[in-house]
Amino acid sequence: MKQARTPKTPVSAWIDEARAALIEEGIGGVKVDRLAARLGVTRGGFYHNFEDREALLAALLDLWKESCRFLPPLDPNLSAGEAVAWIEMAATRMIEEREYDSRFDMAVREWARSDERAAAAVKASDEDRLATLRQFFELLGHEPAEAAIRANTFYFHQIGYYAIGIKGTNAERMEAAGTYLKILCGQRALEAARAGAKSTSQEPRVRLIA
Repeated sequence: MKQARTPKTPVSAWIDEARAALIEEGIGGVKVDRLAARLGVTRGGFYHNFEDREALLAALLDLWKESCRFLPPLDPNLSAGEAVAWIEMAATRMIEEREYDSRFDMAVREWARSDERAAAAVKASDEDRLATLRQFFELLGHEPAEAAIRANTFYFHQIGYYAIGIKGTNAERMEAAGTYLKILCGQRALEAARAGAKSTSQEPRVRLIA
């Protein structure tokens, strides 16, 4: 009787393990031997899935780009009131880390300090996130120059929050979120947008995540 073959470790398992190693150990921990030991397999299995370590690192960056999204998509045609609902949804999503893993994001940023490919990916991501925030602030009624400053303040504050490692429960962060938004968005702009939303009978296109 032929002995059953041990199933090959799938590509996704190697990438997931690489992600975990990057978060826990930094890029130095993302090595074929270490990953094989973590998975409990031989290193030979790695080369059934990847040409080399560089191919794994490229796949790891692709995973970060696809899965670690700081902001939800923003419709440029939203009204000011709908834009407020969008930023409230985005804030809830950040706090609960839905589709955004701050540990993974910070690990990739640390990796980018010593790797040009990772640095280019982080730079492109930052530019895209800031462009989305600028668009939001313009929808809220701020002039482009002020919208850019508010976008920078919002983004640098939030990334700094994760980088410093400030701890707090989700309940505490949710309680403070309204005050943060009031300061970062401008109280008058928020009040005007909300008043405008109440005065229209249109069904909102953005809903706050419960």
